[in-house]
Amino acid sequence: MKKSHKPDILFFANIPVKGQERSIGGATVLAKSILDFIVTNKRINVKHTQIRFFWRYKLQLIDYFIWLFRFPFNIYNKDVVSFHGTKDFHFTIAPLLYLWARLFNKKIVYHFFGGNFPEQYQNLPKFAQGILKKTILKSDTIFLETLEMIAFFKKENIKNLEWLPNSRRPVINKLAHKKFTKKFVFISRVIPEKGINEIVNSSNQLPKEYIMDIYGPIDDRHYKKNIFNNTRANYKGHLDPNNVLSTLSKYDVLVLPSYFEGEGYPGIVIESLALGIPVITTNWKALPEIITNDDNGLLIEIRNKKELEKAILFFNDENYPSFRERAFNSFQKFNSEVVFNKIIDSYTN
Repeated sequence: MKKSHKPDILFFANIPVKGQERSIGGATVLAKSILDFIVTNKRINVKHTQIRFFWRYKLQLIDYFIWLFRFPFNIYNKDVVSFHGTKDFHFTIAPLLYLWARLFNKKIVYHFFGGNFPEQYQNLPKFAQGILKKTILKSDTIFLETLEMIAFFKKENIKNLEWLPNSRRPVINKLAHKKFTKKFVFISRVIPEKGINEIVNSSNQLPKEYIMDIYGPIDDRHYKKNIFNNTRANYKGHLDPNNVLSTLSKYDVLVLPSYFEGEGYPGIVIESLALGIPVITTNWKALPEIITNDDNGLLIEIRNKKELEKAILFFNDENYPSFRERAFNSFQKFNSEVVFNKIIDSYTN
């Protein structure tokens, strides 16, 4: 009996590049997680192609120009084109590459990273919205990260929408006892919109036994000098993605007081839940979809150092174990072993 054809997939996405600090971010780490999962599936054949090769600021435009000519050759013998893009990709080269894929009669799966595409879409002129509606928003499957985004585009009469929350592999099968040690951590890009200024200001008011450590690349467009000098917040440098979980596990609570415009479901929050680490974050964008106040963490208002300080001081020996257990239990809906199968199904159905 003749074996059924396994679809050939072009996985068109950026993943972290060794030695290129700018290549490391929430979108690229998630793309790498998805790629690592799907390449092991025996139902499909997957080839990954990097979108960007030039990682200096704005030099992606060079890559985009080159892809106008290279793309047809890359998709020629593929059955499915799987796009995984961010803002600068959606609004520049993506509609043109979509047309190439349709011209060659390819199945198209389009994955939007982050949570602010609806706002970006609304700010476009009507003709530009129309272009997106005729191209990438007509993909065979459209994966969106948040339920808020799904609801918005349903009202726009966009079809084939699927929820694909940021997800991670399970880290532990059972939650072990962990003593509350008053150790708090921030792990993300060091930019104002992630709440860095609020962390620095609130940490200076904490009792001396409290620890507040900061990990992540410092964006020199925002910070020209070390803002952590003479503060209680300890800057620990940039973390290799392979060391995030082992580092995170040394702390009691993740602190992410974000008001970042592109915030969706931050990967570091999902990783915290996987370890049973509660999260202090903000009532901002889709963050309340993953953190429930007084359940698996605490929600505070944005740009509020007093609320942040109060939230940090809220945790104690008595309430910490129950927060930890609820955080661990809430991870299940972000388990990549379940969530990422949706992508494989989109290729094969």
